[in-house]
Amino acid sequence: MLTDRTKSLLRKSPATFCVALFVAFFCPPVLHSAGEPSYAEEIRRYVAEDKVYLLKNIRGKVTLPAEKLVIDALLSEDAPQAVAFYQKQLTQYSDPVLDQISTSRIAAYSMAREGIVPLPKLKAPEPSPKQRAKEIQESLKPSLTYLKEKSKLTIPAKKQHSVDVQDSTKQSISDGEEKRKEVPPVAVTTPFALQCGSFKNRQNAELFVKKISPHATAKALLRGDSYRVLLNKRYASKEEAEAAAKRLPFEAIVVMAP
Repeated sequence: MLTDRTKSLLRKSPATFCVALFVAFFCPPVLHSAGEPSYAEEIRRYVAEDKVYLLKNIRGKVTLPAEKLVIDALLSEDAPQAVAFYQKQLTQYSDPVLDQISTSRIAAYSMAREGIVPLPKLKAPEPSPKQRAKEIQESLKPSLTYLKEKSKLTIPAKKQHSVDVQDSTKQSISDGEEKRKEVPPVAVTTPFALQCGSFKNRQNAELFVKKISPHATAKALLRGDSYRVLLNKRYASKEEAEAAAKRLPFEAIVVMAP
C-alpha cells in the first residue's frame, strides 16, 4: 500500500513518475552502468589500429555488458558466435561508440557469406623446410632444364688462323656476338604471390576481381575444386609479400606463385 505522502507526490508530479518507470523498465543498462568505468574508447582505438589482441589485457577489468559482448566477439574465432554477440550488444546494450563496431562487423560477415568479399582468414601456416625446398626446386625446373641442354652442345673445332690478322680479329668478334645472342638472361625467380579470395563459383571470383581492380590487378585461377583470386604481381621473398599485403585495403595471404 502507498503512503499518503507518496500518493500526494504522484498527484503533484505524475510526469516525473512516468519517466522514472520508463527508465527502470526499458533502460536497465543505463542504470546498471552508473559509476562503473568504461573502456569503450580503448576498444575503439585498438580496433582502429588493428591491435585487437591487446583487448586480452583489459578483458578481466571490463564490467559493462556492452563492452564485454564486443570484446568477446572480437576475440572469438567462431564467426557465427561473434555475430550473435554483436547483435545482442546492439539490441540490449546500445552504446554510441560500440554500435559502430558491431554494425560494421555484422555487415562484413553478411557480405562474406554472399561470396562478395572473402572471410577474414588466419595467417597461412609456415611451410616446413622440406616443403619449401620442394617448391623452390619446382620453380627452378625450367632454368635447370635449359642449362642441362646447353651443356650437351658440342664445342665447334677451332678454325685455323689465316695470315690476315684483321680478318681473324673480325671473326672472333662475330663469334662472341653470336654466343651472347644465344645465351638468354637468367630470370630472377619470384616464387611468392598474394591470394585474396577463394570461391566455389567462377562468376563470383570474376566479380571479385573486378571489385578490387581499382587497387590491384588480379586473375581467377582454378585450383582443385575452387577458383582462387591471385594478384598478378610476384614477390622475391615472403617478407616483401607480407609487407605488400598490409598496404592493401582488403584481406590477402601469402602463397607460392603458380
